[in-house]
Amino acid sequence: MELLFWAVLIIGAVLTLTRLPGLSQSRNQAIFLCGACASIAFGLMIPVIYDNIDHLLLRTNFTDLFAKLALLLAVNILVGELGRSLHHQRSLHLTGGTSGKVILIVTFAIEMALFAFTDTPRPSPGLGEYINDPLVFAYNAVIVIYIGFLGAAITGPLLRDAMRPTQPLRRAASALLAGGFILAAVRAILLLVGFAVHGIYNLGQDISAISALFVVAGLTSAWLALRKYRIPRITQSHLRTD
Repeated sequence: MELLFWAVLIIGAVLTLTRLPGLSQSRNQAIFLCGACASIAFGLMIPVIYDNIDHLLLRTNFTDLFAKLALLLAVNILVGELGRSLHHQRSLHLTGGTSGKVILIVTFAIEMALFAFTDTPRPSPGLGEYINDPLVFAYNAVIVIYIGFLGAAITGPLLRDAMRPTQPLRRAASALLAGGFILAAVRAILLLVGFAVHGIYNLGQDISAISALFVVAGLTSAWLALRKYRIPRITQSHLRTD
């Protein structure tokens, strides 16, 4: 699991850095912020990084709350940008619209409230050591359900785009992204099952990392498509917004 998180961190960080040149021209800001948030979120899930940062904070496991905020923002921005490129209004409303912003704020507010009442004296990324505590379970479930909810909204448009007779790299990008969001839905199901069936929490964490790798691979394919096919359709791809 830790190796998977390292892979997501390294690949995601490298991909995010490729967006730096466009920032000076006011391009790619959203996708750069998305990549930065995702890299922070998965970086903070790596035990050695988590422990070193958590020791600097006033409350044990406060690092996990920062990781979850970064992940919420990354998913919200990504689904919004995908919705924009695919002209899918529902995804745009659920992320950048008034209702989407309210859902995001309420989700994190619930996370903070649940975290405030948890009792976790030892550092534990994702609070996995305490997953059998109902409050910790609810705390983890909120973000997993949020990701699954947004993923479900964009999966259909991505699958339809993957089946269109467009450039192979674009089809691959949409298929990989759809696969990542489908795995996010599987992760949500496993989390709920895991409350009754102990011992599958780590499996769910592995699926989260694999899901993220699918998404990163999809974004990489979109970036390659942008480089190979310099035409208007690709200019508005998953990796570039002006």
